[in-house]
Amino acid sequence: MGELAMSRKDIFSRYSQLYQKSRAREIVPEGPFVRQLTDVQRRGLDVGIFFKISRMKSPRQIYLGRAIPSEAAKKDGFLETDDNTFLSRTLLSKFRKLDYLKVVIGAGKHLRESGERIQFLKTCQRIIDVIARKARNVVHLGDFTPFMFGQRIFTLEEFLKKRTKLDEVGIEAAAISFNVAAPDYILMPDGDIIVFNEDYRIQHRVFHFAGGIGYTFDKAEGAVSEERVFRSPQDLDPHGIDHAHLESMMLRVREDFQNKVHSIIFADVWKKVKQQPVAINFGGQLLIKAEAASEIWTGVFEVYLASPKA
Repeated sequence: MGELAMSRKDIFSRYSQLYQKSRAREIVPEGPFVRQLTDVQRRGLDVGIFFKISRMKSPRQIYLGRAIPSEAAKKDGFLETDDNTFLSRTLLSKFRKLDYLKVVIGAGKHLRESGERIQFLKTCQRIIDVIARKARNVVHLGDFTPFMFGQRIFTLEEFLKKRTKLDEVGIEAAAISFNVAAPDYILMPDGDIIVFNEDYRIQHRVFHFAGGIGYTFDKAEGAVSEERVFRSPQDLDPHGIDHAHLESMMLRVREDFQNKVHSIIFADVWKKVKQQPVAINFGGQLLIKAEAASEIWTGVFEVYLASPKA
């Protein structure tokens, strides 16, 4: 036991030294076009970028703020519902395998006053101009894969059908642990994204390194023993991540750790696709990654947080 304990101590000591270094922010999901959306000044409005790929029934959406209803992307122009106001604009159509790339902006409420509508339209135009310029940059570079973003998004069932040889019963059984954990999405190393909603939508967020949880898994008892909790030395207050928020999110990771984090990252189904998730998103604000040297019995899960103010 002494030798085992020493090896664990060495591992966690190395992680502790690693986490004393500054970590850059991380943007999810990946992709040159998506990454450029970080500096879009949405000024409290909700912005949805819809990618409709040929032969796909439904568009895929990256959104800033709150998700835009897919119905709002079916037409161009000024749209109103009982509780919201939208402006929809197509930036690209019939481009390579892309049916369209569309921007839809929501006010978050029904605008009744003329002055409110005019201001909304002016702000929308500034947002659209910025996104259109970024889209032109992608065209100029000649790498159109960023516009194929929609081809990388799957539901869990679609992903398993495409990548494994499991039958329907096997797929249903494999999905149980994922349904228990209920993540928002899972990032895979080849760029695929597994979503757990039927609208194929991903919230664009900037995540900041907040710390990590060192763990060992007890083979005999089948339980997780958390050895250490690491916290980033960075001041995250400017991002709205104060000590209380950080502690509550770290506690959230530790609650039902075995079933909601550990069981997904080390699920047996990944052996079928010979991959392991890059990261798992819970509730939009929480991103969890396995440190590169981690394995099923001993390791560290890195915790990244998005600003609650975004």
